[in-house]
Amino acid sequence: MRKKVTWILTPLLVLLMSFSYAQEKTITGSVTDQDGLPLPGVSVLVVGTTIGTQSDFDGNYAIKASTGQILRYSYIGQKTTQRTVGASSVINLQLEEDAEALEEVVVTAYGVQKKESLTGSIAEIKSEEIAKVASGNAVTGLTGKVSGVQIFSGSGQPGSAPIVRFRGIGSLNGSSAPLYVVDGVPYNESITSLNPNDIETISFLKDAAAAALYGNRGANGVIIVTTKKGKAGKVSVNLDVRTSFTSRATKDYDVFNDAGEYLQAYH
Repeated sequence: MRKKVTWILTPLLVLLMSFSYAQEKTITGSVTDQDGLPLPGVSVLVVGTTIGTQSDFDGNYAIKASTGQILRYSYIGQKTTQRTVGASSVINLQLEEDAEALEEVVVTAYGVQKKESLTGSIAEIKSEEIAKVASGNAVTGLTGKVSGVQIFSGSGQPGSAPIVRFRGIGSLNGSSAPLYVVDGVPYNESITSLNPNDIETISFLKDAAAAALYGNRGANGVIIVTTKKGKAGKVSVNLDVRTSFTSRATKDYDVFNDAGEYLQAYH
């Protein structure tokens, strides 16, 4: 009985294997950008498998896939696109630019770098975190939120600029204050003059790469401030109201107005 079952199943397995191999074929094609230029290095992956390849210098690729499987095409700055393998063995594709992906960059010095290619030590605080802190300036309100950066008040005078130190004190006689850069321009005025509600993000450049970007001015660290510039769309108005109650003594005491009254009471 077992031999009969084996003789029956063996032809079926051979038939199924030959059918699956018959469905698999080599898919070729080319990938271009929105301007029709070839894109080298485009990742082509068979969804649900580990089979993948990349386009060559001329944007051409070749990959083995079966009819009905899905090919996924991805490239930095372009929208990820999928195509289903059909009867044709040639799939040419033109990718579209992904504006949102291109905006995912980090501002460094007078240029930008993609997040995945950035190796420097950068801490970024966004406007949502800044809005949660009730402070006269945005930097003072970030005390304890950025590792490796000390932020404290140098005096109790209202409106005084905070003291910021990266990696401790870097100079005995010179200034140890960091360099402030607002919207790509070095900011020489006090940071307290900026309205915290006008700030989009604050980035802290903490490593030695800051000196390579800004020279000796960035030796003590760099704080990059990006403000909320004019944006297209509907006008949005936020109202932030805070109030407080002053306290006074429940009983007023008589005091001497001058030295004469004191001498009179003394004698």
